[in-house]
Amino acid sequence: MPGARVSRAPVLLLGALACWILLWALTNPLRTAPDEPSHYAKAVAAGHGQILGDAVPFAEIQATRAFSDDSLRQVRNAYRSFLLPADLRDTTNPPCTALHPDVSAACLRLPAAVPDGRVNSIVGAYPPWLYLPAGVLTRAAWSVHSGYLLARLGATLMSAGLLGAGLWLLLGGQPPAGQPPAGQAAAGRRARQTLLLAGYTLAATPMVIFLSSQVGTSGAEVTGAIASTAAALRLSRAEHPTARTWLIAGAVLGITALSRPLAPLWVAFAIAIGIGRAGGRAALLRLRAAGRPSIAAVTVTAVGIAATTLWTQSLSLRTPVLWDRLGRGLAVAVELAPESARQAVGIFGWQSVPIPDAVYWLWGLLVVGLLLAAFAVGRWRDRALLAGSLAVVMASYELLAAAVFIQNGFGMQGRYILPVLVMLPLLAAEVLAVRLPERLCGHAATVAVGVIVMTAVGQFVAWGANSHRYAVGMDGPLWFVPRPAWSPSGGWLVWLLLACLPVVVTLAAAQSCRPVRAGWPHGPLSQRYRAADAAGSATTRPARTHNPGGMLHWDNSA
Repeated sequence: MPGARVSRAPVLLLGALACWILLWALTNPLRTAPDEPSHYAKAVAAGHGQILGDAVPFAEIQATRAFSDDSLRQVRNAYRSFLLPADLRDTTNPPCTALHPDVSAACLRLPAAVPDGRVNSIVGAYPPWLYLPAGVLTRAAWSVHSGYLLARLGATLMSAGLLGAGLWLLLGGQPPAGQPPAGQAAAGRRARQTLLLAGYTLAATPMVIFLSSQVGTSGAEVTGAIASTAAALRLSRAEHPTARTWLIAGAVLGITALSRPLAPLWVAFAIAIGIGRAGGRAALLRLRAAGRPSIAAVTVTAVGIAATTLWTQSLSLRTPVLWDRLGRGLAVAVELAPESARQAVGIFGWQSVPIPDAVYWLWGLLVVGLLLAAFAVGRWRDRALLAGSLAVVMASYELLAAAVFIQNGFGMQGRYILPVLVMLPLLAAEVLAVRLPERLCGHAATVAVGVIVMTAVGQFVAWGANSHRYAVGMDGPLWFVPRPAWSPSGGWLVWLLLACLPVVVTLAAAQSCRPVRAGWPHGPLSQRYRAADAAGSATTRPARTHNPGGMLHWDNSA
């Protein structure tokens, strides 16, 4: 049956992404993600009931000599100290590999326990809400090593769950149960789905996977941004969302807002994209018409935003802007933009483990090509939304870099702006799927399948580059499997074979959504998709109305 082929692709693709996240969590050396020791301390503390912790005296932070006077302005309020169980207590100092790219992970030695005392965390004042799942799991740990693995597992489950919810929302709007699409409509559906999946795989860069596998909430922030964008796009479509869709969308938006101090901004941006797609008046009408489900979704989202905002304000995590330095900071931010873009694709470790340049070029060209294609086929309103979203991303990067990090002595990192960057491929794929002319459907779907395959290759190369760095150092032999200086449990040969699994699963996903050349339906893709819904049942033919906001409104009631 045509519809059966369509349904396998997203399940397989989600399985492949989850495999990548788990693979990174189990093979990347512990403590080697940015500030992971501090995130670990925060998670363990949260899991053992220490939500707030204690302020660290400024003199103690200053005595570490790890920060300049400018940097102290920002970090002094972020530091908190926690009293952790002795068997789970670890130092929060940078690991031996952080500043030495030629040193393998063999130098890492996790202590059974550090001396009694409190542990200071540089992220101690961050919102604690999404540290709780990982922290609760650490209550079953019996050592520092097992504590890290369980904390990573908690972060992995949260990120994979958000990716799954986002994919479910992105591919929403299917025909009612028991009404499979006809052959021609199924071909249009497959093409539309393939384009959306291609945008989704481009959004899930190797850096997204890396952050999702480590202790902390950066992974939840960026996967939540992907899911939030999917939620906003789904709610803006012609098909009326079900009550379940509203509730899942509200949960995704609320959870994302709880992740990190800036997360409410990313949620607001995702919502703005949805309103831009639907039109302001149409969005308001849909919100009112949905009733209780929409009220619940709005309430959950508002609670998440309020909880993070109030927490951040109460602990004075805001950094005052030095207006006299802002101009210079804006200029420096432009100079750092290429490196930040590379980091958004993937520079791992403590921002010291790059991947081959070919992967950066591949990802950049694919994203730019997707944006240009969407701009070419979109209406003037689509083009305005794409251009406006790109402008917001650029302005957010400039202001965040210049007003927060550069003026305080820190370099701008791509992961700070990654939550808004991942929204662009999803928006472009949505526009392309809806507006692509019929004559180009087959070719576009074929290209989208190729994009999915190329992203799988990029993920494999990124994981291999990171593994090589920690196995033998950056300057070690390229083929490190037989004689590594360090390897995870089981040896690299086993993990290399396991790393082929998500590639194979992605290839299977690409094969399952491979376009069928014959029998392409006539008319724009969006019309074919709506026609499939209209022809789904002889007794429940939907009534169509057009509202002033420009969003097609469906009434699927009997």
